Amino acid sequence: MASLPSELPPSPVVDTNILFDFLLWRFCSDAHIRLPECLDDTAVADDSRRAPHWYLKGAKPVHASPHVIAEIHGLMKARAKWHGPRVSEFWLYAQTELARLKLAEHLIELVNMNSDDLARFGPTDDSILELSARTGRAVITDDGALRERLTRGEIPVLSRWEIVAHWQRWGT
Repeated sequence: MASLPSELPPSPVVDTNILFDFLLWRFCSDAHIRLPECLDDTAVADDSRRAPHWYLKGAKPVHASPHVIAEIHGLMKARAKWHGPRVSEFWLYAQTELARLKLAEHLIELVNMNSDDLARFGPTDDSILELSARTGRAVITDDGALRERLTRGEIPVLSRWEIVAHWQRWGT
């Protein structure tokens, strides 16, 4: 595989929705689950799914907090409305896929979080803020408020659409 363009940060911190969409798309694609049994917005040919796959494969290891992983589980039940064996199959698949991305999980303890950011963003987004500030790693997110806060803290941020633009230029 070709290396990433130099303007793309390696080894990013990944926000929940980006990682959830990536894992769900990969699972549905590999398991040949047809739409709409999978999520309606999970299209195999969609650049917004393929570009993050290209980026994350080249940017590994990727980083997240256990808060992000737990939030993915909540999204699985709330957004995908999956239960029982399908959820079990997803997590077995996700475990393997995250191992391929060399996922590094970092515990950010609630008692050590910034009180102002915790009150404004909640524990998941604050864990992303804390992790990126501690490690100096860029963050991949589509959350506008989180992006604004990261930018104020001079932390590099990429959205899914910025990754798509790079992929269209370099990855295809």
